[in-house]
Amino acid sequence: MTSYLPRLAKDLVRGAFMELYLTPKPGLVDLCDCGAHPDLSVPRMEESLKIVSLYLMDMCDAVLSGEDLAARVRLGVAAECAVQRTVGSSCHKGYIFLGGLVLCASACAPGRDEGSLRSSIAGLAEGFFEHGEPGSAHRVRNRFQGGGIREEALAGLPSLFDEALPVYRREIFNGGNRGSAVFAMMGRLMQTVEDSTTLRSGGRSGLKTVREDGRLLERMVGQRDDFIDFLAQRNAHYVSRSLTMGGVAGLLALALAWLSHTGELEAA
Repeated sequence: MTSYLPRLAKDLVRGAFMELYLTPKPGLVDLCDCGAHPDLSVPRMEESLKIVSLYLMDMCDAVLSGEDLAARVRLGVAAECAVQRTVGSSCHKGYIFLGGLVLCASACAPGRDEGSLRSSIAGLAEGFFEHGEPGSAHRVRNRFQGGGIREEALAGLPSLFDEALPVYRREIFNGGNRGSAVFAMMGRLMQTVEDSTTLRSGGRSGLKTVREDGRLLERMVGQRDDFIDFLAQRNAHYVSRSLTMGGVAGLLALALAWLSHTGELEAA
């Protein structure tokens, strides 16, 4: 019944690496530069993802052996601490939560039924947030009245299932390729994610910038315009403002992981 979980764990790792290497991404680490993160680089992010990979495999074992929620949460906290200690940054903190959440939820929603998976994600998130939420995320939500990752998870990840995945599938259906479809997803996520890292780095005006750029990006992809040059130019602007979008990156990685799991990336 849960024999597919190890493969899903590997797909979650793959999705995170694919997101890291996707270039260009305004304000984010990619193969061109470190974006608005002077303390990070591709090698540092790769070191972080090695820890995330081990964590997801451990989480898979915990799910298969029937460990309770508290034990699974401890695995996530340990992974966050290991990343902080090794890389000197909290990069991938959001993805540790999202990846673990999807992996645990999938055990209660076998196969690839996205409706069942969403319900399972929402239920697990409710149990998790009954015990509170990370302090920094709570402060950002209070300051900017934003939903952030908490509301996203409690709603069953609508940015993933209602926004990113349908955009990818529509772009492929309309004659695009995997590359254009991935950037279309990024554009849609930039418009829809209540990104706490954007709010921390740029406030509401920064979030408005990201959303406007996301609308332009999605439109340029659809019109077959030169969106790569557009993104490179916007990266310079984001760096000048120290503006980033880690929440978008995490959900993009999750979308890539799920599309890998369903076989749609290879089919494209």
